[in-house]
Amino acid sequence: MATRRVRDPQVFADEAAAACERLLGQKATNVDWPASRSRRSVRVYLEDLTVIATRRKRRERSMLEANVLKTLHEHGAAVPAVHAYDGVWLIQEYLAGERLPHVLVDCDPARAHELLSSAANGLARIHAIGAETGLHGKVVQLGTADSWLRGLIDTPNRIGEALDVAAPTLDGDGLVARLRVGAPSFLKWDARPGNAVVCEDGSIGWFDWEHCGARNALDDFAWLLADEYVPQVSGLADIAVANAPADMDPAAAREYFLTYATFHTAVRLALVVHHKDDGEWWDEDMCLAEDKVRVTAAGAALLCGRGAEFAAGTDRTAPLARWFGAIAERLGVEAV
Repeated sequence: MATRRVRDPQVFADEAAAACERLLGQKATNVDWPASRSRRSVRVYLEDLTVIATRRKRRERSMLEANVLKTLHEHGAAVPAVHAYDGVWLIQEYLAGERLPHVLVDCDPARAHELLSSAANGLARIHAIGAETGLHGKVVQLGTADSWLRGLIDTPNRIGEALDVAAPTLDGDGLVARLRVGAPSFLKWDARPGNAVVCEDGSIGWFDWEHCGARNALDDFAWLLADEYVPQVSGLADIAVANAPADMDPAAAREYFLTYATFHTAVRLALVVHHKDDGEWWDEDMCLAEDKVRVTAAGAALLCGRGAEFAAGTDRTAPLARWFGAIAERLGVEAV
């Protein structure tokens, strides 16, 4: 059953405060938004507790999120604890700290590598818990159809058409075969840095679990490492391979990661191209503060450079390496 859309942020905030008071028995003293006011989550300050109150559009999504969070937290994953859930409102722990993109954009490569390695390690622990508890069999399997994979592989063509920079012809059948998943693993799926926080104790916590599902565990590392907020860092594929499930052959894991990450980078770049749409670049501070796609020259330059690097790593994606460079030139940025 779908809940009504948020049309008035203040009404949503008032309803969230009322839900927290009813479910937790404490007076709400303030409500604010950790990111954009278009989101369906707010931060509620109670008398002696700060929480995140979330009301999803679809009740089944919130139920899934609540159950997954409870399981992961009980087994020691770095995710928020669930304080209450009534079938509509999910009240969860507020992970105090700084969102990972805010830290990444201002740190040196060594610190960025350390943070990304820690974040990937946390995801690997979550994958392991998913296997131990059977979560992979309780969530939806994602990207199972060949048509979905062909759509992913077609992303460079869509960018090329939008910018009049034709993408090279690729071995579509071979790429689909490479990206098919046999035995799916539980994964976060939306594991971009914007859904992670550097907690006050230095650990990396993961929030926003409504899109979790089952597919190749390496996909989570592509979401993390191919993001436009990740600075120029060497050895990104090494981070993914080091945190792959123990039963994966390292060489096969590297080849899969580089292939999937190439097209995930293209997906992020397609978002940048779509939102820019011949307009001005967006303000960097606004993108960070509101957790928006990084529609900036810096974001585009990083995606083009990283896409070329990932693409050059495998035979079937190698033709895209030069194409990412051509896209950077068309956008007026220098790939890094």
